[in-house]
Amino acid sequence: MICKSYERPSIIVTPCIFADHSALRTFDEFMGDRRIDMQQGTLLVAAREDEVVGYVKVAPSKFMGWPLLSILCVAPAVRRQGVGRKLVESAVSVPQWLRLYTSTEASKNVMRALLQTCGAREVGFADDLNMSGEREILFRLK
Repeated sequence: MICKSYERPSIIVTPCIFADHSALRTFDEFMGDRRIDMQQGTLLVAAREDEVVGYVKVAPSKFMGWPLLSILCVAPAVRRQGVGRKLVESAVSVPQWLRLYTSTEASKNVMRALLQTCGAREVGFADDLNMSGEREILFRLK
């Protein structure tokens, strides 16, 4: 018996367009209206087999004048399959960013591990920054 090796479908990252909105709404866990982000051109989406499965938002000058990767969201059904990593790598590769920062709460071990695999460097922290009062860890991606 010959077994075929399973290959994951490739992940394609592109700028978000308004037609992606209905797909994003099926898994978006964050507050806000992504249509505004789309209009501002701050979103990239990841698609697998023509299905939108994740997005990343980069706010151009929200962190002390530097761009901030402010949201990373992956559909629950495809988490831990390389989608988040591909989105972070795509955001980092945008040539207009001289630097790129992000942050996550100290308890978000999955996100912290993802950032580590993407080469992010921890550069500091802030306490009592968010509503939970949890420590926010700051990272430089680029």
